[in-house]
Formats: sequence, C-alpha cells, structure tokens
Amino acid sequence: MSTQGEFGLKDVTAQMIKTVRKETRAGTIDCRDALIESQGDTDKAIEILKQKGIGTPKKVWV
Repeated sequence: MSTQGEFGLKDVTAQMIKTVRKETRAGTIDCRDALIESQGDTDKAIEILKQKGIGTPKKVWV
C-alpha cells in the first residue's frame, strides 16, 4: 500500500482485478480504474462498474 495513505495504481493487485472481472466481465483496465476509484474495495468497484454500465454483456453468446 502507499505510504501517504492514498490508494493508487501500484496498490492494485492482479487478484483484485481477477475478482472484479469474474463478477462483472469488464475489461482489465476498467476493473483497475474502478478499483482505484473505490480505494481497493472490490464490492464498491463492482457497484461502480454496474452504475457505469460497464461489464456484464447484454446478451451472452452460447
């Protein structure tokens, strides 16, 4: 974590991105940005992506 109390790019882990991607199917960069905005809170990041309409596709191809 950052020593200055700010959450940034270097604080986002691959595991955090994987967790958000699994729930939302959003792109890696979108997940990363949402995690930074949510200060590393994966549940809040998922909500941010849902509010922005990013992620879960409207139609799932089988």
